[in-house]
Amino acid sequence: MPAQMKVHPSFFKEFATKTWVSPIEIIKELVENAFDEDATRVLVTVLSNGSIVIEDDAGMDQNGMEKFLLLGSPHKRTESVSPRLKRLRTGRYGTGRLSFLTSFESMRIRTRRESFTKALVINADVLERLYTGNAKLDDLKESPLKRDGTELVMAGAKTQLDLFKIIKEIRKLAVLRQPLFEVYIKTTEKFKEWNFDGFQIIKAPEIQGHRIPVNLDNGKLVGEIIIARRPLSDDERGIAVMVGNHIVTRSNFGFDTKLNRVTGFVRCDSLTTRFADKSAIIEDSEYTKFNQLMKSFVIDRVIPGLTEYEDVLITREESRIYREIDKILGQAMIENLELEEEVQGYELVQVKERVRATHDQEHEKHPDKLHSDDNPQVADYDKIQPSPLESSAISKPDDIGPRAVTEPHPSGSFSNTRDGTVVEMVNETQTNGTVIKTTNVRKPILKKTFALKRIGYKVIPYEDESDSRYSFITENIVFVNKANPTYKAEASRGDEFLMRHVISIVAEAVAQTKHPEGKDALELQNRLVAEAIRIHDTNVTKR
Repeated sequence: MPAQMKVHPSFFKEFATKTWVSPIEIIKELVENAFDEDATRVLVTVLSNGSIVIEDDAGMDQNGMEKFLLLGSPHKRTESVSPRLKRLRTGRYGTGRLSFLTSFESMRIRTRRESFTKALVINADVLERLYTGNAKLDDLKESPLKRDGTELVMAGAKTQLDLFKIIKEIRKLAVLRQPLFEVYIKTTEKFKEWNFDGFQIIKAPEIQGHRIPVNLDNGKLVGEIIIARRPLSDDERGIAVMVGNHIVTRSNFGFDTKLNRVTGFVRCDSLTTRFADKSAIIEDSEYTKFNQLMKSFVIDRVIPGLTEYEDVLITREESRIYREIDKILGQAMIENLELEEEVQGYELVQVKERVRATHDQEHEKHPDKLHSDDNPQVADYDKIQPSPLESSAISKPDDIGPRAVTEPHPSGSFSNTRDGTVVEMVNETQTNGTVIKTTNVRKPILKKTFALKRIGYKVIPYEDESDSRYSFITENIVFVNKANPTYKAEASRGDEFLMRHVISIVAEAVAQTKHPEGKDALELQNRLVAEAIRIHDTNVTKR
């Protein structure tokens, strides 16, 4: 008897149900499925009992339903373009149909397209019958949908989902940037079909900055890389690698330390993703070619382009506020807080100084009064401290950095001070035996950052009108958006209000670090804010 190879039922169960182990990944997959079937609107409803409902305006006909129920159907690969809107589809084999069973007990399906309607339910019992090859699903006796579309109700949640996290993850989907496709989300106690009351739209984050188009290998590798003007969150940082309309991974192609401000995407459809969940790229010869092309592009185009953006500098008034916060939060937490400064660039400052004339200079002005043997002991440029009226400093930006000073000025000369500051002597004028010396001093522009030393955080403001966040945390930095309406409103009310606003932001970051649990973090935050404000008000009263 010849040897036989068989498939154990447990293998099928693991493969069919654990393609996506995260419930949010399941939601994202179903949103992409709606896109693949030419939906233009998708509504995600989070019910108070933990159930999730995903509705769209596309619907399935008899043929579409049969393909949906055929696990492992390659129709999305063979029919890679959608029939009506000609979209490049994200899916391939339909292997994630039953993955919802890892997080929910059942999925009820209702769909309608023109005259075709269908309603059925899938639960864990289906798996037992699928081992034999087929599992019959009985139709549900429910009223049909009132419109063309599909309704998926995942009930019996095994974990409670957070609305904020769902929104955050859906925002990562590349299909959100496609035309004629919008995703909405809402929470409610009781579900109503296709009801948009209380919804909010989920939009892909818009990032301003220096944009670099990508078009390599005769159009087989295309995309856009952005050097962002504002700080990037951990989710935004890195270049998204896409196969079709699906983001597989993010990469900096080996330049992680240099590309902290780099985001964007590149699409290469010749790459092969992992079968089933598409969460990794197979490192074959196509991948090697792709990786080499991207590394060369980063070296030739992206890294030289990093000079195209500038950080938003903190104003002097903001710096004063942060110093005050530094002081009172330090007292509130019994921690040592310090103000840090980093060199951001350079500026030329014009300085005038009155000094005693040397023998040669006085002789040039009054040749009949001074002779070569008169007063030889007078020291060159023995400085006299100028009065405030006799000294001025005019600051002007210099964007081209220290390399700009390469040749001496025709009317002056250069020298280096002990601290390395480059000085250009512009001109000299003489009055009453003294010399008025004017120099251009090249001084560094300092970017001030507010550092929580022992906790490990810095607070850095930025300004981006397109970013709806008022603050976010990435690694050891708390970024505060000066363009946010809340920040602007508090700043317009005065320094005290802005200071208390920023105190709250910093206290929140500290609290979340020490206590990730929501309740404990909120309590600690409130205590920190109250104590910091009490200390501040006490100090103001004393002054």
